[in-house]
Order: sequence, then structure tokens, then C-alpha cells
Amino acid sequence: MPGKARTIVLTESQAACLIALRHHPDTKIGIAIAGKLTVVRAAAALSNLKNLGLVDKDQANRWFPTIMGKVCRIDTVPERRQKSDLPGPGGQRLLDLLQQPMRAAEIAKKLCLTPQRVQQLLIKLHAQGRVRFLDPRNPLWSVARADDETHTLTREDLRVLRVMPQEYGTSVTKIRLAAKLAERSANEVLRRLIASGFVEAFDGLKGQQVFRITAAGLSHPQLGKATHNAPAPRLPVESDRVREVLCCIADAGALRIRDLTEKLGIERRSMNALMQYLKRKQLVKKAGTNLVAPYSLTGEEGMLF
Repeated sequence: MPGKARTIVLTESQAACLIALRHHPDTKIGIAIAGKLTVVRAAAALSNLKNLGLVDKDQANRWFPTIMGKVCRIDTVPERRQKSDLPGPGGQRLLDLLQQPMRAAEIAKKLCLTPQRVQQLLIKLHAQGRVRFLDPRNPLWSVARADDETHTLTREDLRVLRVMPQEYGTSVTKIRLAAKLAERSANEVLRRLIASGFVEAFDGLKGQQVFRITAAGLSHPQLGKATHNAPAPRLPVESDRVREVLCCIADAGALRIRDLTEKLGIERRSMNALMQYLKRKQLVKKAGTNLVAPYSLTGEEGMLF
């Protein structure tokens, strides 16, 4: 039978680094973030762990646990010198600026600091429990104060929200193409945004589910400026005359066939045939029960234009 796993006595920072590496190999910065350590303390801990034969690093400077590091049991002892829980002058300036979630690049620009210096400050503030990173896969992309209760968005969330139209609904296909996401990722993001109230879903033409941004989504502090909106789904008809008729009905809300013939100068028999065609395509419907009731659009008007 194999012998019992050896017990290694480590400091708290060394144990935090080794535990983080048991989950997955990472860079020094990634380990510092995962272990809630400063970069300096993480570097010292990794150096000691390497001397103990518990970790090593590959050619890409990614640290990983050795076989002994994976199986050993850990006892921890306090650090010889306790880290300060107070932010320095640079960290305090950053916290004073961080009144809402912000991107690290924006922080660097507003504080006139290099991206590397902002990175150092953010990691130290994270180790002190004063900030939180918004995207676990890209921790240094965007950040918020630890006590900020704003519902924060990941990078993928923002990519989708920034292409969401306000005036009309559009399909998941149009959204994922505009946001440049895989279909599975787009569906997952849409579910999160709908649950958070930043996007609404409703039935469009022929029962197809479509989506648009809500007022809460538009007012989210992370949103910024939209680059472009995902286009509306294509109509089942592309005739200029059909679009002219639909636009006319959309502007008025509802119109009788007689009104349409007068406004557009289309012969009555042709207009009758056209309206029957649009009814079969589920683009228009009667707004009442009597024979001369006006026609209105089906679903949301924004779906059509």
C-alpha cells in the first residue's frame, strides 16, 4: 500500500498559492489574484514553494504543482510579518475614483498612471478586500469597490448589451453575429441579462422569440456607448410596396383599406389582394370585428422596420 501523504508546514500565503495551483496552473499575477495576495508576497511564496519541491513553472512562466505539491497535506502557520490592511496614497486615490464599476484602462487614463501601476494597485486592493474583479476570466479588465452593490456585467455581457436595440426586437442569431459570440455563449448571456432585467424577450413574427434592451439596461453604469445595434430579422416579404403599406399602418397605428388606397394611390382591388396576402403572412390583422374595421400590425411594430 502507498505510504501516507507527507504533511508540509506552510505560511498562509504559501498555502494560498499552492491551493490555487491545485485548481489550475497559472501565472504569478493570476495566482496572486486567486490567493488574494500582493504580487510581491505571491512571488516570495512561489519561490519558497519551488525550493521545497512543491511547485515549478513551464517555459511560458505558468506555475504548476509538482506531484508532491498535489498530494501533500498542508498545515499553516501565521506570516512572520502581517500585511497592512490600509491602502497607500495611490490605492486611496484609486478607491476615491472608483464610485462605480470601471475598466482598468479608464482608471489608468483618469489617474494618469501606467496600466502596469494600476494593475499593481488593483491586486493590492483586492488582497485587502477593498475591490472585486468583475470578470473571473479577465480579472484585470474591469473592477468595482467591494461594497458596491451594482449588478456588474462580464465582458461577454457587455458585448451583448451594447448591440441590443432599443426601438425593435431582434433574434438571437442577429445578436450573436453582432456581438461575435458563439450561439451557446450568446444564449447563456441572454438568459443572465433577462434574469437581471437588462433585456426583455417577447414574441415576434410567427412566434419567433426576439429581444431588446430595457430602460434598466440602458442606464447601467458599465454600458457606455453602443458601437452598433444588431439588425432586425428580415421580413418574410421584401417588396417596396409591402414596406410602404406596413410603414403607413405603423405610423397611423391602424388604417382601413379605403384610407390606404387614398394615401398610397393604389387601386382598391390591388389593395384588397395585398392585405389578404399580408394577413396570410401574419404581418397585419383586423383591429376590430366588423367588415370595415381597420388593419393594424401584428406584434411589435419595431420588428418590421
